[in-house]
Amino acid sequence: MRKLESIHFHQFRGIRDLRLENLGQVNLLVGINNSGKTSVLEGLSIYCHPLDLREWFRTARQREQESRLNQTSVLDSVRWLFPKLHSRGDRVGEPEVGTLMITGDGSFPVKKLQARYEVIEGLRISERRRRANIGRSKKIEDETSEIQKGIDLHLEIYADPSQLSFLNNDPPTFTQDFQLWEDAFIGKLPRSGQLNLETSIVTPSSHRSETEQFRLLSKASFHDFKTSAISLLRQVDPGITDIEILLSPDSISSSRFSAYIQHERFGLAPLSTFGDGIRRLLHIALKLASVQGGILLIDELEATIHTEALQNSFKWLVRSCKELDVQLFATTHSLEAVDALLEVTESESDLVLHRLEPKETHTRVVRHDWSRLKLLREELGQEVRW
Repeated sequence: MRKLESIHFHQFRGIRDLRLENLGQVNLLVGINNSGKTSVLEGLSIYCHPLDLREWFRTARQREQESRLNQTSVLDSVRWLFPKLHSRGDRVGEPEVGTLMITGDGSFPVKKLQARYEVIEGLRISERRRRANIGRSKKIEDETSEIQKGIDLHLEIYADPSQLSFLNNDPPTFTQDFQLWEDAFIGKLPRSGQLNLETSIVTPSSHRSETEQFRLLSKASFHDFKTSAISLLRQVDPGITDIEILLSPDSISSSRFSAYIQHERFGLAPLSTFGDGIRRLLHIALKLASVQGGILLIDELEATIHTEALQNSFKWLVRSCKELDVQLFATTHSLEAVDALLEVTESESDLVLHRLEPKETHTRVVRHDWSRLKLLREELGQEVRW
């Protein structure tokens, strides 16, 4: 049984009643713009970490990771994960509320995630003390108050007790409530343990973050999967022998560390000199090695990879997913990417294409398994993306 055999997004962001059935090892999501492909990846990330508030925040802010100016507030970003039941002004005197629900099946114990938020208001009272001109020792207290908005967040998770080692006869239901305010400290976070499934997401631009690359490389060294990541990358470029974070002895800056690749042909060279394609493939390799036995999510699978390199890159990716027991979900707009994946997969369980078709009340999903996809593309030459 796969980690996820099926997933049903009842309500999440802008998608309604979207079902992905009979999932494969490699699941390709296609469809027109704004059909919900990226939202599916975000929903999967939260479903696999239902009680991890950090994952909720990270997912909510993910689309703004490159924007440093005019970012949406954290709480507003969280609210946009929810389809709203009604907003202030729709029903006089009632607060804004929103709900979401995702259900799934597979070896992952969590079977249902329900969440609800409600906008709340509180009174912030601050005391500012300033010295008066009438004497250095005398102080005047200036008390101000202002209305501050926050949200009450209620999470409810249903799990299969037969798949959880710590449950005996207890009901397999877990609930958690958070009261969230802007710039406020959140106390001890709940332990989620077996309610987490290891996941990681690759966005079209996440490989360009030096901080993220350093973090991944450091994690790879500390958790002993750097060798696996290099092995994966060598399948694309056999000349790569090592990756290190170094401070060049010729650097003018005393704190400017960079990632370097040890290459049989080029010697020690900065990662940046290898181009965007290798940087993204390294990013994918590190992410893939870090989620062994879990799920890898890739938005815009073909991004930065030259069309002539797609087949070799995907052959490496599919083989690595099998070796590391990783289930892959990826979005694409590229017909070349579809054909390249079809070429490097062999059986019906390897590749499943899901075409998302938004309707007024739901999202229709057209599923093509490997055999049907091969017929449509190689024999009939049909368009399968939309």
